[in-house]
Amino acid sequence: MNWSSWLTEYYNDELERADAACRRGESVYDALKWIDDPYLWNVLLWKEYDGFKAIKAAIPDPPDAGTQKNWSGRSGMELGAAVIETYRLLHDKLRRHLDKPFDQCAVLDYGCGWGSVLRYFMKDVPLRNLHGCDPHKGIIQVAQRSNPHADIVLSDSLPRRLPFNQKFDVAYALSIWTHLSPVASDTCLAAVHDSLADRGLFLLTIRPPAYASYEPISKLPGWDQQEITETLARKGFYFYPQSYPVDGEMTYGETIITKQYIERHWTDRFDLVDVGMNGTSPYQSIVVLRKKARLH
Repeated sequence: MNWSSWLTEYYNDELERADAACRRGESVYDALKWIDDPYLWNVLLWKEYDGFKAIKAAIPDPPDAGTQKNWSGRSGMELGAAVIETYRLLHDKLRRHLDKPFDQCAVLDYGCGWGSVLRYFMKDVPLRNLHGCDPHKGIIQVAQRSNPHADIVLSDSLPRRLPFNQKFDVAYALSIWTHLSPVASDTCLAAVHDSLADRGLFLLTIRPPAYASYEPISKLPGWDQQEITETLARKGFYFYPQSYPVDGEMTYGETIITKQYIERHWTDRFDLVDVGMNGTSPYQSIVVLRKKARLH
């Protein structure tokens, strides 16, 4: 696709004005918050076009293609085609359920990796309100280079508290609860809960029960679909460990969580306000939780 031709054909005047704003030193948020077409924003973020040099300079560069592929399995616009659908889904849920304008919210990407999703919110929220954390030291260093004006820090794998001195209006965790053990899930959920403001939203992805029959995963040694189905019916939570221990606990693997489990075990702290499917990734169901307000 010739993205340069596409941009100039449909958005040249608007982008020329935004480019001039960036040359004057305006932030990405101030210069580009007018964009309501997520696919236009996707093209701009990946910089695979000519022209509009000030916009390109204002948007931080993603890491090299090898790092992108190692972390996400894809790179460039191929990766962007997947991330934009996740961004659209998050954006839609936030529009429906937030109590305040999104641009006034403090936002946390929990388990941010190199910031592949966090960077999409640069046009929606001032950079001072964008925060991310991850327990992987190497990828945090990449994220800090790729998102130099966002607040991105190293966190613990099993955090008792998160490394921020503030409360968040929005937190999200993508492809995190799809891999956590029961102990890790409880520990991380408590830390995120403590970091949220009253009535703050937490959006996370989980594996649905149908994941048990997903063919690539079903070939794992010891992956027994009947056992998984029975475990889910009995407990609502299935964990297949794949990692080395953290503090004596096998924390990482393949995880399936049912909606009933969430209703039974998480609604003492959260209201379950919405669920949804990512059309491009049906084995990543999205759950929207709202922190219960404290009684005064």
